[in-house]
Amino acid sequence: MITIAIENVLFAGSYGGAVFSGTCAEGHRHRMVASYEVMPRPPIVGEVWRVKGTIQDHPMYGRQIITTKAILECPSGRLIRETIAKSKAFPGIGEKLADQLWRRFGEDLYLMLNAANPEPFEAPLRSKELARILVNGWRELALLSDAYKWLDRHGAPVALAQRIISVYQEDTIDKLEENVFRLLAFTNFETADRIARALGVGLEDEIRLVAAADAAVVRRLDGKHTWATEADFRSTIKEIIKCNGETAGRAINLAIQDNAMIRVGGGLQGLGPASMEEYIATMLMTMAAGNFQPIQLTLRQQADDNFVESFLRDFNARSEFPLSHGQQDAVMMGINEPVSIIGGGAGVGKTTALKAVCDATEMLGGHVYMLALSGRAARRMSEATGRRAMTIASFVHRVDRGEIVLAGEPTIAIDEASMLDLPTTYRLLRRLEPGCRLLLLGDPGQLPPISFGIIFHILVETKAVPMVELTEIHRQAAATGIPQASMTIRGGVVPELKAYTGLGSGIHFIDCPREAIPEKLAELMKNFGGFDDARILTPVKNGVGGTRETNRFFHNLHISDNKPELAGFAEGEPVIWTENDYELELMNGSLGKVVKTDHSLIVEWDGENKTIDNTKNMDYAYAITIHKSQGSQFKRVIIPVFDCKLLDRAMLYTAITRAEQQVVLIGDRKTFEKAIKDPPSTTNRKTGFHFALDKAKNLFPPSTSNRETGFHFAVDKAKNLFRRICGSR
Repeated sequence: MITIAIENVLFAGSYGGAVFSGTCAEGHRHRMVASYEVMPRPPIVGEVWRVKGTIQDHPMYGRQIITTKAILECPSGRLIRETIAKSKAFPGIGEKLADQLWRRFGEDLYLMLNAANPEPFEAPLRSKELARILVNGWRELALLSDAYKWLDRHGAPVALAQRIISVYQEDTIDKLEENVFRLLAFTNFETADRIARALGVGLEDEIRLVAAADAAVVRRLDGKHTWATEADFRSTIKEIIKCNGETAGRAINLAIQDNAMIRVGGGLQGLGPASMEEYIATMLMTMAAGNFQPIQLTLRQQADDNFVESFLRDFNARSEFPLSHGQQDAVMMGINEPVSIIGGGAGVGKTTALKAVCDATEMLGGHVYMLALSGRAARRMSEATGRRAMTIASFVHRVDRGEIVLAGEPTIAIDEASMLDLPTTYRLLRRLEPGCRLLLLGDPGQLPPISFGIIFHILVETKAVPMVELTEIHRQAAATGIPQASMTIRGGVVPELKAYTGLGSGIHFIDCPREAIPEKLAELMKNFGGFDDARILTPVKNGVGGTRETNRFFHNLHISDNKPELAGFAEGEPVIWTENDYELELMNGSLGKVVKTDHSLIVEWDGENKTIDNTKNMDYAYAITIHKSQGSQFKRVIIPVFDCKLLDRAMLYTAITRAEQQVVLIGDRKTFEKAIKDPPSTTNRKTGFHFALDKAKNLFPPSTSNRETGFHFAVDKAKNLFRRICGSR
């Protein structure tokens, strides 16, 4: 192996891997090529790595080393000055000062830096601050290097190092040697177990058995479940550590003693998911019972009968489509109940009811924060209500930064609430202040959340909080026939579908073998006029008809006439953002279109152009998964239909209701019919939320609202007095 000081990173892969050049201790310059398996994160200029590989003569790039192993190394000898001069860990210390340090201390510099005393460096650097930066910067590099060495020595992927250090800092090695299974927070059981065995942890050691039980909880969460029978957990543990039933039972008992697992409802849960479900259930029942009142006086008025009657009369008079009786009930519930649900299928007017709730709440002196899980859903809320909406992630971020203060009895309204998973719901409810109200809007017929847990569907099923279900399809939505067909599917009945005859409205089916789907998709999209008003929604990512192959197919088709590319994207391509990025103000699921690829990559996101420097979190969006499409609307959608485990009536219903005007299903009709007739996968999720709700209901039974007490008469009197004093400014 040779030691290289990194001088130039020529290419950095989005998921690791790099082409870079540097100088070895003998002064020779080398060009290195490393895959993401060898180097899970690109090197940084100024770092020093020990590398091993084979020499290759490339016809274009000449002599280069194809790297087979790379280990981050603490610099020593003359390499120290290059590291200090070029690494970002030493801001303000350039080549000149680094050379001065080397000339002054020579080989002793390494030992002096390890001593972590800045005083000897104050004179040569002529600055106490730079001396401190030097020592702290070296400490960071030394810390990182030690962790890389330790993990590499025990066979762990070096990509773990940065994540582990961010948590344990200088205690990294001590913490891992104390209990190596702390690695489970960062990696899988197999990797942690392999390292544990190398450190001498025995097969029957208690820490290994507790870790196996922990891994079983994670495996259940990966399957979207938060609860399981003891027999299921025992079976999973046996599979993980290849043990007998007795050892698996011992692992469960040890995990219970260690508070890693608890018994709930005749089964078992991991402490984390159980705590989150109990918190959510307790919070919701506390709110529903009227026990989550504001600490201080607010100016929000109560909605008495006279106000409601006057408001509904005025709202209907100025609206193109007056509220139905069901929508009126939903509005009254939304402005009076501390927590409530407006439910119903496609086209029944949930968003219109929300707009009325916003109008009424503002007239009463309150405020509604409108939230959705995806950026597209938030945008639709804004367009429908004329008010700003945001993603849940953005809302939580702004509350944490103090940009949003939840005072004055605000209402938190969440659209597409069927998409709420357990962690997201927990994070949101943790931010609510006394006096906050919660209004959930959603369709229990749609897909359950992508992540583990299920909240909305259970609240609807158990009628745990007040709910109005809208059922009347409004005539403006009924014209296409899509809501009627989708509601038929929602009920488990196969609708009669028209033959596809071209552009139009309604829902159609084209019989097509799976292998012929890509060509048929190309033909249909050409007929639709491209992807501006249409999208392909698929059940899965992989295989023919999945997002990966479909996106690759259309990308190759798009660039076949030599369109210029930048970072793998060409002008005119539809794209999707896959992570929350607060700096760019792009949320997971945001859809855009590439508009420029000359000197920089410019993408239009919901009407706003942004420069994208790193495409790691961007992908093609000719086709998106049906899960990713939740909250979005397109004029037309095409849905490939083929046999896969995920396809069920909830998925078909969700996909079909994304279309405003036309739906074309393409594929196997028998698969389509079976998916509709079989029970939806929602019924297969095992959670402890039912048990948490039952417990919370007993703690906080519904009671008469505190508004009827003398205290609230006093509050109303104080509010009236305040208004008279302030006048009508």
